[in-house]
Amino acid sequence: MNISLVVITDGTRLESLQRTIKSTRGLTEEVVIVYQGRDQQVYDKIHSMATFSIMTTPKGNADPDRNWAYELASGEWILALDDDEHIDDATAAFIARITLSKADVVWFKFKNYIDGVDIQDILGDDPHPRLWRKRQGLILWPSEAHAFPQINSEMQYFTQEACIMHDREYKDVLARHEGRMKVINQGNRELEERFISSVKSKLGKK
Repeated sequence: MNISLVVITDGTRLESLQRTIKSTRGLTEEVVIVYQGRDQQVYDKIHSMATFSIMTTPKGNADPDRNWAYELASGEWILALDDDEHIDDATAAFIARITLSKADVVWFKFKNYIDGVDIQDILGDDPHPRLWRKRQGLILWPSEAHAFPQINSEMQYFTQEACIMHDREYKDVLARHEGRMKVINQGNRELEERFISSVKSKLGKK
């Protein structure tokens, strides 16, 4: 088992990023961080957390850099997490087991929280592929937000026994929403607006 953790971050949630990395210790052999930003002091802190790090231009969204970022990993497997996501011990143990199987790509359901409030009624199980073998052409990510990748394998596993924790603060949700709205297409803007409207209603925000 040789797993690379890859995280794309804008550098605004360093404490959360530390939690992301800490949750995979003992499981991953490499931490690759792509920093979408221009602040050298922030990058220096990120660099200290990583096996390998690199700074690139801000894009308002992680998706344009996904294919490139995942190519930077040297592991046999890639575990892709955002800087506000983490895994628990049960999911780490599952990942250790599933990498010994014939699966090429593993989909996880998500547990989504904002300010500690479960928003499962808004996003459902929110499944995403977050673990896959590093093999040329296996998985190709689109550059736009809210789109699933092209997966060139029938060996996909959809787990019900493990999940990824997505635990955000409301202020960060709003900040990311504002950034994405500047770069995404009209269809995705409508999705974003519906999501924010549902979150505000759920949390009693104006």
